[in-house]
Amino acid sequence: MRRAGRWLAGAALAAAFAATPAAAQQMAAPVDVQFSLFYRIFSYDRNLERRAASGLVIGVVFQPDVRASVLARNDAMRQPVPEGVGFAVRMVAIPLSERTDVDSAAGAAGCNVLYVTPLRAVDVAEIARSARARDILTLTGVPEYVLEGVAVGIGVRGDRPEILVNLNASRQQGADFSAQLLRLARVW
Repeated sequence: MRRAGRWLAGAALAAAFAATPAAAQQMAAPVDVQFSLFYRIFSYDRNLERRAASGLVIGVVFQPDVRASVLARNDAMRQPVPEGVGFAVRMVAIPLSERTDVDSAAGAAGCNVLYVTPLRAVDVAEIARSARARDILTLTGVPEYVLEGVAVGIGVRGDRPEILVNLNASRQQGADFSAQLLRLARVW
């Protein structure tokens, strides 16, 4: 009986550690690092004044039944706005379900930025198309989503965060990033 108890405890511990890398593989950099960079990236957008005229409303798109998505939402909603940003920032959670229309939800919340968390069985390209139609800039910490049409992402190269920019998507979503930022980023 004692061996069985140890085996169960060991199996539970192994399962906990096995679950951690799966979530970590989806988002290359921690959410606090991502948002620290996003706020800096905003300053390189020559259309920021137009976009943030009445403040930024960042919609956090997440799936309530996907643990990695909920954790990313929780972390994103807790991120402080750095001092000296120069505009008001409000975060709004946008839960996805089979009945959620991201376009309508983002419009109703007045979003001008969408942060896309790790999602499962969702067409991220469709979210990007909806954002483009509403002139909403999209951000993510999932590098693959940049290839699917999200404008800006944060990945990792070696042990350092890397800015990823889908230039076509960012322009279609109303951003006009300076050449200075584009030299720092990996651009598609």
